[in-house]
Amino acid sequence: MRKIEVGQRYTKVSSSSTVWQVLEPVLAPVGIHHFRIHNPNDPTTVRLISASALADDKIYRLINEH
Repeated sequence: MRKIEVGQRYTKVSSSSTVWQVLEPVLAPVGIHHFRIHNPNDPTTVRLISASALADDKIYRLINEH
């Protein structure tokens, strides 16, 4: 699994028009690691995504290290 770090930017493989930047790690109560991501062009657009989904090259593509 790819190491996910704050500041990295990703796009969805199915729709590469939106860039998502990692804001912070979040540990859910049941122990599933998630990350809060946002659209740098619209900081009010924030999503919570599991670490496994963000690290999956079939779903998200890393576009820079930060």
